[in-house]
Amino acid sequence: MRLFVVDGAEDNWSELTAGGDPTVRLAASDLQRAQRGRARIRSDRGEVEVILDVTVAVAPDFRSVRELAVVDDGTLRYAGTVDGLAGLIHDIEVAGVADGVTLIAASPRVDLRELGRDVLQRLAVWGRKSA
Repeated sequence: MRLFVVDGAEDNWSELTAGGDPTVRLAASDLQRAQRGRARIRSDRGEVEVILDVTVAVAPDFRSVRELAVVDDGTLRYAGTVDGLAGLIHDIEVAGVADGVTLIAASPRVDLRELGRDVLQRLAVWGRKSA
């Protein structure tokens, strides 16, 4: 699972994982739309990796959780804990919804790089436990 973060401006995104295949970003408001979008993109463009945008607000930043409720940017939205976000990303991978995610902060107070590293660490631990 590839993981990207948005750095400031919406078009400026960078990868925290080591992927090399071409990517296409996808914005979808729910997982079903994302899965259909991935299938459509792959039928049009061939073997590209589809990266789903996810706007996030994580505890203990409850102010951004409240802000997330009023955001309607067309992306999948997540509000909760880091463990819950890691679980969502794992489910996105297992269900074949997307090949990766781009984390977008609901609030400028969120350090997406740190959050992304925390998520990757949890996914790695979970992977070792299931192996």
